[in-house]
Amino acid sequence: MKSIDINDVINRDKLSPLQWVVFILGFLVFFSDGLDTGIIGFVAPALIDDWGISKKELAPVLSAALVGMSIGALLSGPLADKFGRKGVIVLTTLVFSSFTILCGLAGSTEELMIYRFITGLGLGAAMPNISTIVSEYMPAKRKAFLTGLAGCGFMLGISSGGLLSAYLLESMGWAKVIIIGGILPLVLVLLLLTKLPESAQYLIKNQQQAKAQKILEKLQGHAFENNVSLVLPQQEIHANQNPVKLVVGKYLSGSAMLWLCCFMSLLVFYLLTSWMPTILKTAGFSTQQFSLLSAIFPFGGVIGAIVMGWYMDKFHPTTVIKYAYLFAFILFIVAGFVFTNITLLSITIFFIGALLVGAQSSLLPLAALYYPAACRAVGVSWMHGIGRIGAILGAFFGALIFTFNLGLDAIFFVLAIPTIISFIALSIKVIMEKKQQANTTGQTVSE
Repeated sequence: MKSIDINDVINRDKLSPLQWVVFILGFLVFFSDGLDTGIIGFVAPALIDDWGISKKELAPVLSAALVGMSIGALLSGPLADKFGRKGVIVLTTLVFSSFTILCGLAGSTEELMIYRFITGLGLGAAMPNISTIVSEYMPAKRKAFLTGLAGCGFMLGISSGGLLSAYLLESMGWAKVIIIGGILPLVLVLLLLTKLPESAQYLIKNQQQAKAQKILEKLQGHAFENNVSLVLPQQEIHANQNPVKLVVGKYLSGSAMLWLCCFMSLLVFYLLTSWMPTILKTAGFSTQQFSLLSAIFPFGGVIGAIVMGWYMDKFHPTTVIKYAYLFAFILFIVAGFVFTNITLLSITIFFIGALLVGAQSSLLPLAALYYPAACRAVGVSWMHGIGRIGAILGAFFGALIFTFNLGLDAIFFVLAIPTIISFIALSIKVIMEKKQQANTTGQTVSE
């Protein structure tokens, strides 16, 4: 019986129709995740007016989803490595779409908070697992680029939530806008059920050769000529090892640096996305100016994620992202000096978005590249879940900024601190990887 490395089938020069299906479905899950993550923020002003509540009363509703996202990501990784990626993705997409619809039917802030928390569980679980399965089906030469490109759907989903609200909010009301945001991914669930293949790596790891062979034959467009035994690459073989033990054991040092980097990165990202319009308005910018600047930031991230993914496939991926954080740190300092010039500030904010948001989006494919198939879902999900704690603190610390009466320049200087910590964390990860590689080479030579 002939043994075939699964990567010999996946690493094609051109994507097969099945690989395109995985990529497109991945993009759509990211898009839906972003749409249902951000839509509550866009309808919040109308919701406050309709219910006659204060911003303080609505705050628990806005933070409930962030808490749910963190818990959902932490729980979903072990489940996906044990029961399969596809089932977790389908179930969690069904959860966040269904409960987004229920948010539109809520009659009180308490009810809405519960629905948003459960929505967050689904949102937080779906994103890292769809990133994992997309990365597993993309060829090695373009793995980071294509996985990152699919991840751009998240930011486009958030932007689409804004467009949806802009055109429908006044005519249809906040509740119907939210319901529409939930119906779209609910339709996607049917496509995921019928078209998304299970991870071939997961199937092989769990001795489901027949299912894996059927998927790979569909991927390559023809049946294998003889009886074959599909195998994982040597570096991905961790027979019968608990995925959680692998992440907190053999891969703990690299995991810790990824956790720290993602935590700090999301802290800055959510502080800016949640509070940038208010911060700029307080600093004296007009509505048109702060709206433009707030839109430039995530748009830059889409461009940055695409460019970064391309470079990650050409060079050492961790090194590419660490320098993105370094340059973002420098630009935060620059922003503190040019904030009085709207043109220079706009350019600076765009490049900060390209570097910071682009790097943040690239952390998911980076983690997928770092972990073997045996613990990939746990590793990616836990990085995302722990990072989400930073998102919660970012939204919280944004409110504290106003109590210290900081100027806009000082705020940019403060935001530079967690950004440089992300750079340091990835720098340490690179050093540890080089030492590990040197030790492995030394052992091979001695043998």
